[in-house]
Amino acid sequence: MRRLRLLILSLFILSSSVFAEDFIPPMPGNLEATRISILTVGLGSALYSRLGHTMVRIVDPSNDLDYLVNWGIFDFSDPLFIPKFFRGILIYRLAFSRTDGTIRHYRDVEERPVVEDQLNLTVAQKRAFMEKIIWNAQPANVRYPYQHFLNNCATMPRDYLNLVTGGAMREMLEKTKVTATYRDYVRANLAINPFVGWGIDVIFNGDTDQPLNKWQETFYPIKLREYLATMPSFDDQGHPDLRQPLMTNHRVISDRSEPNGNAIDGNHLAWIVAGIPLLGILFSMVVRRRAGQKEPLRWHNRVFGVVCIWWGLTAGFFGMTHVSAWVLSTHTDLHRNVNLLLFWPVDSLVLIPGILLGLLGRGWDFEGVLKIGFWRNLARFHIVLMPVYVIVACSGHFIQDTSRVVLYQAPLSLLYYGVMVLLTSRGRKIA
Repeated sequence: MRRLRLLILSLFILSSSVFAEDFIPPMPGNLEATRISILTVGLGSALYSRLGHTMVRIVDPSNDLDYLVNWGIFDFSDPLFIPKFFRGILIYRLAFSRTDGTIRHYRDVEERPVVEDQLNLTVAQKRAFMEKIIWNAQPANVRYPYQHFLNNCATMPRDYLNLVTGGAMREMLEKTKVTATYRDYVRANLAINPFVGWGIDVIFNGDTDQPLNKWQETFYPIKLREYLATMPSFDDQGHPDLRQPLMTNHRVISDRSEPNGNAIDGNHLAWIVAGIPLLGILFSMVVRRRAGQKEPLRWHNRVFGVVCIWWGLTAGFFGMTHVSAWVLSTHTDLHRNVNLLLFWPVDSLVLIPGILLGLLGRGWDFEGVLKIGFWRNLARFHIVLMPVYVIVACSGHFIQDTSRVVLYQAPLSLLYYGVMVLLTSRGRKIA
């Protein structure tokens, strides 16, 4: 009921604050009195809000306007949203909204912190900035190809600010390297969902593990504000004016606390869901073999079948993603992934024994489907390639951070395929 009330409140606030899609802001008649600010929205509890948000506030007394410029509008109701995002052809758009209503939405509905910092720009810089906003608002320019690290709600206003300061901002920020990587930011913020956190370890390649400079790091709205707050203002020739800062009049608009980001680690979850049952099967089979009973019990196959369903949906998904992303997606950070040696597209086939063993309670003699020898050989190939993967992943030849996959997923894969070999080697009879 609370969520329904929040949804109704959200729709009411947004419907009363969003300008029409064809709204094109006018050039202020008095640029001296016009105030341009950066609004930084902190992290929210929803997954899409876990990296924060940046907007620009324009207060134009000459036209009696106070509105926000927002580059973060997307249509999540689009049934092809996920495929478009995966392929790298997702289109976002610029939108405008009234300041008061939008702030009420972030404060009362999403319950996120919001701070405002006024930009100390010259009249000429304000004019150039507004010209870019007006150009961007034209129907032919209002949409842009979104890219999570290079072209997002924070980089668009950043690039406009850099343009009106003659490129001085970028020159200043690019000089300093930081230790953080794109993977660090995505993992730290999106791992609130254990499946997403686990997927980040597996899906991204070494492109996301390159140390960033401060300019690149400003894809993250909170870092954009942090670095702008330490910069001096610039004159119309792009020279820094050390007498005054770029940002002034800092104020907290919404003092909501950011939600707790702690969640169960996705790798730990995988061991709970798959590792513990597999260890139980292995322990039981070792005890039985020491007692001279080599055939598996019925529950061994049944439990292993349930694990196969998990394995097919996760390892198979990773394998399919590695290959399809390399072929179909323009997201280069999903290409050339070392983890393809560990997760194969064919792994999704283990859904077959998962259904037959786990749900239907059958043995390994499947009629009309892949025979027992196929599964035994699949497991053996994985086991043989396991040390190859570990050597390649740890060799230092690839920049890709595979530490958590080597630590958690490689041993779990070895356990899974080892149990599969044992069951398929003695799987014809059921005690």
